[in-house]
Amino acid sequence: MKLLIAFEKNGKSLLKIRFDDGQEKWAVTSQAVVNYAKTILVKDAEGKFIPLDAIFEMTEKNGQYTVSKIITAGGATASQAPATTTSAPKCSDCGKDLKDAKYKKCWECNKKAPVTQSGAEKPQGGRTDAVGTSIEKQAMMKASANAVALAMQGQISDVTVLGDLIVALYEVLYAKLTA
Repeated sequence: MKLLIAFEKNGKSLLKIRFDDGQEKWAVTSQAVVNYAKTILVKDAEGKFIPLDAIFEMTEKNGQYTVSKIITAGGATASQAPATTTSAPKCSDCGKDLKDAKYKKCWECNKKAPVTQSGAEKPQGGRTDAVGTSIEKQAMMKASANAVALAMQGQISDVTVLGDLIVALYEVLYAKLTA
């Protein structure tokens, strides 16, 4: 194998490697390995790096290569700090590999039970009281009953008739609440 290029881009430390079969691949590595590679790579008269025969200590997962150490033909190594090998982030529900660590769930699991911006699970149906009844539905029911009672207050002089109407309205609204 040959080491072709070593550089950092957008906070990522990268190496370009030519395998024995002629394919060229990019590999993620640590800053210490890139710094070491820059010291051993030599440029030609045109300013291009000369490919360097090297032996790499690396892993491959899903087509992504991670180099933790470079061992050149002379035996020198980049042992200042090995690459931090972080495992791919996993979905919190199903354990599937994620592309980016900023996400907590895969697309399918997030579609079933969305994650809020803070990362906490979004409660189904909003806030609930100690019994489990929706607070928003309770407030809607109370406001509707009050509005009907206030509207009928001047029209109905008999308190028992008004009470019966409020109870009937409450039963209708309670049926909507529990539906």
